Amino acid sequence: MSTTLPFSPVRSTLYSADELLAPGIPQTPLDWIETADFRIFRHFVMNGGKSVVRDSYVRLMQSIHDNSINEAIVELLCKHDRVVAVMGGHKMKRGGADYAKVVDIARTLSRAGALVVSGGGPGAMEATHLGAAMACASDADLAAAMKLLSAVPEIPDNAPKMVGPDGNLDMAAVTAVFEWLKPALAVRKSIAKPGRSLGIPTWYYGHEPFTPLATHIGKYFQNSLREDGLLAIAAGGVIYSEGRAGTIQEIFQDAAQNYYESFGGFSPMVLLGAKYWTETYPVHPLLSALFVNNGKEAAFKKSVLMTDDPDAVVAFLMSFPPSEKKHVENLERFAAPRHYLGRK
Repeated sequence: MSTTLPFSPVRSTLYSADELLAPGIPQTPLDWIETADFRIFRHFVMNGGKSVVRDSYVRLMQSIHDNSINEAIVELLCKHDRVVAVMGGHKMKRGGADYAKVVDIARTLSRAGALVVSGGGPGAMEATHLGAAMACASDADLAAAMKLLSAVPEIPDNAPKMVGPDGNLDMAAVTAVFEWLKPALAVRKSIAKPGRSLGIPTWYYGHEPFTPLATHIGKYFQNSLREDGLLAIAAGGVIYSEGRAGTIQEIFQDAAQNYYESFGGFSPMVLLGAKYWTETYPVHPLLSALFVNNGKEAAFKKSVLMTDDPDAVVAFLMSFPPSEKKHVENLERFAAPRHYLGRK
């Protein structure tokens, strides 16, 4: 039985980027593999990773840790009346038109007082936190940040090879991913007063570095808790930018929650990209049929928007009244003890 853990199972606060990057902001790939976040990821992989953790002690400590993260998220949510989540592809390219739209939306929502939330990883998730972080910055500063990030537009394909099941490192993959991460570290350092946002990444996908642009980080071991929790807390709405299997799964998971009113009502849904969600992946027609054919047409028309216009997204979401802490109640209801008995 292992007794040495690279993480504290019981926490009273969320993570910060500084804590996960301790002992200091990495300057090289060799620095990065010594950070707290990377050491926890390596330990996670060596103890079973995406399969069931073999060591019952480690599994229990991970579950206690994730329960602590839930409690810390609840504490943060109590300070906000409007929580909006952004979902989308992890391969969305920095500096592209879709990335820029997400940045614009998140920045405007943050300026309007909403807490923006994402899965805390690359692509659309990073764009979310860049927008929130630059809420108080000038347009010129944002343009400079976008230019810096776009020099390495997407996370490399060999990222999953970084850590093998035995803990051995593929240094070519480590170096490639670190080179992708470096511009985000530089942007974070340049922001004098970052706007608040919540990233919810997971060591289940630990080969995708968490975005250091989020001011609050609730990192989980169990990905099922992370995905369900993200949708549970987004009582102020969820924006679905372009993405593939994972994003489509989240859309229909959210749709099921809204259909059955699992959290007491219908939270707003935004499909960002009309052609994408009607032709590339015809999600909107199927959602419409699901709700309209089952007597829920009014709720669908009121609470689902498909658009290409960032301003329309913000206006739509801000037209709904503040959730009055509904997002807190949702997470507390979701985080019942039964969820910590094991992995999905």
